[in-house]
Amino acid sequence: MKVSLPRPQTEVKVLEGDSLQERFRALETSPVLRARTLHGLLEVSGAAAFLNHPVQSQDQDRVTLHYRTTTRLDMISQRLLQEGAPVSVINATTATHVIIAVFYGAQAFFVFDSKNKISEKNTEMKKVVKKMTSLVCSDLHLDVKEKTKSLYDCSLYIDVGSWKSPVSFDKAVEIYGSLPTLLGSKGERAVPLKVWLYPLKKLDKSSVCAALSEVSETLMHQAENILEHLRKQIRICQNLMTSQTNLTVIMWFPALKDKLIEFSELLKEYKEDLQREITEMDEVIHVKDEKVKNKLQNILARHRQSPFSAEKTNKWLENKETELKTLNDCKAADITVVKSQAELQQIIGHSQMTRVMCLTLFSPEAKDLFLATLKQHIESHNTVQNDSLLLRPVSINQKVLIDVQLFIAAKEANDDTEQTKFIAASVSGDCFQEYSVQFYHAGTIMSRNVKLGLKPDPPQIAHIQHTNVSLKLNHLLNKSTERYVVEYGVVSNDGMDNTWKQIVYPEALKELHVLSGLEQDTEYQLRYAVADNQCMSNFSWIGNFKTASAARPGQPSVKMNRDAIIVSWLKAESDEDCPVLRYMVEYKEAGLEGWSSVQTQGPECECTLTVPHSTCYRVRVSAVYENITSKPSEETPVPVDVWSIDLSVRKSSILLEVLKLQRLKKPVELMGWSDEENEVKGFLQCLPYISQLRFTQPERISCEEWEKQKRSFLLNLCLQAALTDTPGTTETNVETLLSVEEYEKCGFLLDLCSHVKDYESQTGRSVLPALQPIYQSAPAAWIIKLSERKSSILLEVLKLQTEKKPVELRDWTDEESEVKGFLQCLPYISQLRFAVPHNKTAESWNKRKRLFILDLCLQAALHQKETIEETVKKLLSSVNYQKGDFLLDLCSHVKDYETQTGRSVLPALQPIYQSAPAVWSIKLSERKSSILLEVLKLQTEKKPVELRDWTDEESEVKGFLQCLPYISQLRFDLKGEPAVKFLLKLFVSELEFDANQGENCTELLTSVCSYTSFPFNEDYFEYQIVQCDFLLDLYSHVKNYESQTGRSVLPALQPIYQSVSAVWSINLSERKSSILLEVLKLQTEKKPVELRDWTDEESEVKGFLQCLPYISDLRFAVPHNKTTRSWDKRKRLFILDLCLQAALHQKETIEETVKKLLSSVNYQKCDFLLDLCSHVKDYETQTGRSVLPALQPIYQSAPAVWSIKLSERKSSILLEVLKLQTEKKPVELRDWTDEESEVKGFLQCLPYISQLR
Repeated sequence: MKVSLPRPQTEVKVLEGDSLQERFRALETSPVLRARTLHGLLEVSGAAAFLNHPVQSQDQDRVTLHYRTTTRLDMISQRLLQEGAPVSVINATTATHVIIAVFYGAQAFFVFDSKNKISEKNTEMKKVVKKMTSLVCSDLHLDVKEKTKSLYDCSLYIDVGSWKSPVSFDKAVEIYGSLPTLLGSKGERAVPLKVWLYPLKKLDKSSVCAALSEVSETLMHQAENILEHLRKQIRICQNLMTSQTNLTVIMWFPALKDKLIEFSELLKEYKEDLQREITEMDEVIHVKDEKVKNKLQNILARHRQSPFSAEKTNKWLENKETELKTLNDCKAADITVVKSQAELQQIIGHSQMTRVMCLTLFSPEAKDLFLATLKQHIESHNTVQNDSLLLRPVSINQKVLIDVQLFIAAKEANDDTEQTKFIAASVSGDCFQEYSVQFYHAGTIMSRNVKLGLKPDPPQIAHIQHTNVSLKLNHLLNKSTERYVVEYGVVSNDGMDNTWKQIVYPEALKELHVLSGLEQDTEYQLRYAVADNQCMSNFSWIGNFKTASAARPGQPSVKMNRDAIIVSWLKAESDEDCPVLRYMVEYKEAGLEGWSSVQTQGPECECTLTVPHSTCYRVRVSAVYENITSKPSEETPVPVDVWSIDLSVRKSSILLEVLKLQRLKKPVELMGWSDEENEVKGFLQCLPYISQLRFTQPERISCEEWEKQKRSFLLNLCLQAALTDTPGTTETNVETLLSVEEYEKCGFLLDLCSHVKDYESQTGRSVLPALQPIYQSAPAAWIIKLSERKSSILLEVLKLQTEKKPVELRDWTDEESEVKGFLQCLPYISQLRFAVPHNKTAESWNKRKRLFILDLCLQAALHQKETIEETVKKLLSSVNYQKGDFLLDLCSHVKDYETQTGRSVLPALQPIYQSAPAVWSIKLSERKSSILLEVLKLQTEKKPVELRDWTDEESEVKGFLQCLPYISQLRFDLKGEPAVKFLLKLFVSELEFDANQGENCTELLTSVCSYTSFPFNEDYFEYQIVQCDFLLDLYSHVKNYESQTGRSVLPALQPIYQSVSAVWSINLSERKSSILLEVLKLQTEKKPVELRDWTDEESEVKGFLQCLPYISDLRFAVPHNKTTRSWDKRKRLFILDLCLQAALHQKETIEETVKKLLSSVNYQKCDFLLDLCSHVKDYETQTGRSVLPALQPIYQSAPAVWSIKLSERKSSILLEVLKLQTEKKPVELRDWTDEESEVKGFLQCLPYISQLR
């Protein structure tokens, strides 16, 4: 009776929407099933549980993936339906329908929600999910980069399997990949996706029962939309309360949150009641007819008329969203929002805030009539009340939002933040109309309705006078004007002054308005607003003006007599309309506040001031007009008096009383004083009232004695200042005393320290710490003569400093105790300097400086071994002293000390010598070699020694030989014969020592000389040329020495010649080639030879020819004093001479010789062979000897083609060359002459030519 048809099909898609209708559509549910599910009459599970998934939040991104697969369709036979069912079955009350078909398969919903609360778009999420659906199951993975982007939560609703939702993204991908295998190989785990029912009563053909008319799908959709809309509004309420953006505002206004909660609860309650009504109706949907449809229509109509209709609830929510946005905008613009009238009054009454602009907002505390209506509707069991039909939420129109933005823009454009404050007020009351701007000035309300969008044109200045200005103010179009509100203020250097002043002109119809009470010659800023009985405009743009200035008199001049000051000035250039009535003369004590004044009787330009001469005054004059007074003239100072006193005759207490009567400090000039302690203390009390301390030398005292007395008095004053120390006074008093007579600060502070130390020794009191602030602000460098002061005083002074400073020595003593004392000062010195004396030569001064440095280093080695390196480094930086010379001098100095005292000092200096220079440079003519030996022994590794000069004394030569074991290389700073002779003497002495001692120490000398650049440093300019000259000279001297003495020295030198540079450079015009030959024979391998010059003598050419077998490469240096052309010609001639001599004396090796010579010059082989033939022919003609046959092997290996210029060469030469060949070769003519003889000559060559080119 059952038919089963296979229906394998799989569909995967991404749902575009998330509404309830979209979910029903995805599940393909009928309207009746939708209604029963919506009303809670059906329980859903598996994939259908997707219907109950939470609604998407406004701040949340969501993508839903729907997977649907089908396996088979099972149906009952059509014959059963045609035959009908038994009557017993049809009349059964427990069944109404028969299942006629079932569609099997499975569904799955993957709901991906972004973990981030806010996201711009879900485009990326869709791309990732769509890519997931496109991958093959066997290779189901995502790229790492995409996977990191896909951090989403996944809720899973599926018909098969036992997974618990939610799952991770990776798990969701894994489940998706396994979906095709979940139903089993034969689809045995598939579930019904769709069931077709057939009414039993229709099977009875005789039944007169009509089929039930079901409710239309349109009405069901309307009911669904209403419930869905209520659910969305509840969700919006939750979003508004929980949004991160609104969190601060919600906490700020809890009443606002309470209203949102109340609104949400009312919506939930109404939704439940509505859902219950529809559910009760749906239970009887199969037993009623048209009445059911009418009842549902009535429910929907009643909802549309209720306060819960979408229009009204949407409007209420929109208002709340606007209120929240307004508060958030205020918060973002840093606008203070006050919530009570007390807070508002506190800001308005703030003494520094002249102007307050207040935006009045809604009051969250006020009762919400719409919420009350909603509550009343529910309590009346959803009965529509007539009065509720009229109540709607107040709409906040777009103009209000624009006004709020204008307010914020005005606040941001406000430059006068000190006087003007922008606030918002959320205060209830009749005086606070919502979303209006109120303006307060000086605590008084000026307008309760400021229209910021209205701005009048700038004010026009009609007439300007000294103290007033006439204004022409403008009306606003289409606005009646009752009054003007004008604000003005003085312009200061940094913009506006502290306050805006305000004046209101009630007579708006007047053409001109006078602003009076202004200051003359002053710049003002001005703005105004237009007001009527309903509102006030915004203030206009600011305009500037400056009042007229009154002429002021010229700068006064001052004359003084015994009892008065006479002041005169130039008159003020006033107008005839405004004459000067009199002048006001002001005077004051310099540095004090306030002016005293007197006025003249008339416009005369002179005034006499009777003021005491003991104080200092400044004067100025102003012109007085009828209503105004001009600005004062430039000020003129009055000369200052000076107090002159002899304190050896008068008491310092009397001077103190007189000085206290002054209002300004004056100089005091001392002609004498007493050294009594109480008098010194008394004068110390006078210092705060003295502007400057001066001294006048009496005629009876010499300058030297006077300076001594002054210094003693000043030191006693500083001592008493330290003894009677009060915070800050000691330093001030000492600075005042230091300014006296430009007294040298370093000398004074050192004398003061010595003076205080003596006092401390006598009394046992501690005074020096009180003077520490003075020494901490000491000069940038301490200057001292240690020949006149003790180093112990300098040490005390340096210890008082908080940071190290330089010390400059002008002189010193060589006493050991003082040197040791100064050594203790070094840790407190940043740098040691030496002044240049005027009475000594630079050479003697440098010698003395170096000796002092050496003494200090010696004392450091004796007493400061731990810090010896740091000490020596600091001392060396203070003098121009080569480190090598210093270390040699130090060693000599220490050795002398050790000899005198018997003490061992040198080992303590070993760390210094281990960090010695890379090369020891020494003049043995000035130093003993024994000192160098001591220094070298202190090294941990051998280093080169460079000799700048030396002595030929045998003892010193032998002494230097003892240094050789500690030397890595021996170098010479001087070139030429002296260095050669000295080196030869060293070798001779070493050979004699070996002969006497029976040892072989010559190898040691040879080893220190066996290096590439011997005897110079590689940095030496053109050391290779000088090196070759040196070694050749050395060889010459050695050969001469051997000839004279019969002794053998040369073998000892052979390693030196074998280790020298890669190229021998020689001038054969100055040296014999035989010397070069001997030197080359000493080499173990051939090396290049570079000729700088040579001689054309046959014997020397022949001699150099013998050198060629020992030369790897022949080169020619480029001279600086010859042209390239002449040099090339000379080189070629030399090569031809060498080839000629080779043909005469080295016939066996002629080819090899020619090849080597040709490689040394730029010489075409054809030209060379032709030149050589010509050169040989000339020689044969001159001597009668036959040479050309010996050259035949060269010409037989001639070039493949002979190339010749017959305009430069004789054809006879070519003929000779061609005859030497064993076979004919082509000839290439590059040029020729038309002379008959040459043409005939060339004709004779043709038999020996294979081809003419």
